[in-house]
Amino acid sequence: MHLEATNRTPEVSFNENRIEIKGECYPEDISIFSEPIIEALHETIQKNDSITVEIAMRYFNSSSAKFFFDFFEILEDAASDGKSIDIDWKYRKNDTSMMEAGEDFEEDMEESNFQLVEIES
Repeated sequence: MHLEATNRTPEVSFNENRIEIKGECYPEDISIFSEPIIEALHETIQKNDSITVEIAMRYFNSSSAKFFFDFFEILEDAASDGKSIDIDWKYRKNDTSMMEAGEDFEEDMEESNFQLVEIES
């Protein structure tokens, strides 16, 4: 599955056992954006014992934050069931908002390998 980035949504790619989400996320209707992604996530978890996720957001709004909490909860449940889940939350060097968002998500991840990764702007 591949969704091209729009003015209001990030690029999303599912390839085998690798998931990438990057860009900005503030869609008018979060459910229209998120439902196919959550469905693809469940399918990816069913088909793979190991999953790598890379997320590099520049901005997301509060409804998108709820989507990310749900997304990470599904991954954490999979890790609790014995799947190997690696998550890289990438943030730009001077972007404290995205770094802090990653720290907030990381707090709930006990079984998954969640890493904050600083990248150049």
